[in-house]
Amino acid sequence: MKEERSSPMKDVIVLGRFPPPIDGQAMLTRRLADLLETSRSVRRVDVSFGDVEHVPEDVQFSMDKVRHYAGLRSRVRHALRELPEAPVLWASISPAPLGHLRDVVTLQPAFQPRQRVFGIVHWGNFDRIFRQHTTRLTAKRLVGRLRGFVFNNAFLADKCSEWIPSERTFLMPNTIDDAVICDDSAVATKRASRRGREHMRLLFLSNMIPSKGYLDVLEAVGVLEGKGVRVHADFIGRWSSDEDHVSFNRSVDKMGLGEIVTHHGGLSDRERIRQFYLDADVFVLPSYYPTEAQPVTIIEALNAGTPIVTTRHAGIPYTVDGDENALFVPPRDPFAIADAVENLANVDTWDRFSTMARRRFERTFSPDAVRQGWLSLLDSTRG
Repeated sequence: MKEERSSPMKDVIVLGRFPPPIDGQAMLTRRLADLLETSRSVRRVDVSFGDVEHVPEDVQFSMDKVRHYAGLRSRVRHALRELPEAPVLWASISPAPLGHLRDVVTLQPAFQPRQRVFGIVHWGNFDRIFRQHTTRLTAKRLVGRLRGFVFNNAFLADKCSEWIPSERTFLMPNTIDDAVICDDSAVATKRASRRGREHMRLLFLSNMIPSKGYLDVLEAVGVLEGKGVRVHADFIGRWSSDEDHVSFNRSVDKMGLGEIVTHHGGLSDRERIRQFYLDADVFVLPSYYPTEAQPVTIIEALNAGTPIVTTRHAGIPYTVDGDENALFVPPRDPFAIADAVENLANVDTWDRFSTMARRRFERTFSPDAVRQGWLSLLDSTRG
């Protein structure tokens, strides 16, 4: 008996960069495909070019890469022609001038005439393609071609509202991968452990970029130590330069924090990262990173019932609830960070914030909630 093929309305194409390399965008793209596979027939179309994607956009050039993108349009067109009625979730749309040029030359021509294409915006500076003289005209044409743009929070959508009509604007939060998801029993154990300890465990997890605020966290640890508040701080993330690494270690030594500060490097073991979230009493990310959007690390911390100390920057205020599961601090203010951590040292306050953090994750960012949101979007935009 011939196997019956699924209805075109049940097919969906996820177009973007899949691991490797392992980075935030590639992991989110893979997670999206994994989520939808429980309810749709998903075709994954990978556009990545190996580890060269780690290189800054303005220096990415090689003959191998030129050949890769020269053939990409035909490969993508062939894949999309096989499912001409299936919606396309385009997860690699770029805000960079060279990336945008690559998109309009290699990918946009590959879209089928009647195909519903949704650009998924991961970047906090996506509005730059509408503002820059070299890309604003092609960006305008891109808006006319796409069925919609999906932003992970209203902040990013508002930045582009001058150019993207409201009927083509959709909001969909990020979620996290299964390896870091915490079950209720693990979170309950975490809460019991917190009541049995006097010292506080702080966690900073991000690329070690100065504007992510790691130096402010380090100085806050010194302030807390000086006030007699017992803490231990774990830093996880890859360094952007050897100079920053050396400077951080010197600061740790100068402040005499070697016994209470540990930098673990960049970790790829997701189960180990999950345990760090469960061990942490406070997740600290005082970011002022220029292209910040919606840090997935904050969502991962909410999932573990970990209260947040962060800034009112970019899409972060749309991710957490101030005075419920997070405390906001000004950027570049170690003393404010220390005060917020000290506030959360009260066990009853901490327990309330932890409970609300977990609830925020389950209602808004859990895989089930995000999956249902995507299915509703696909079903509601069929026409």
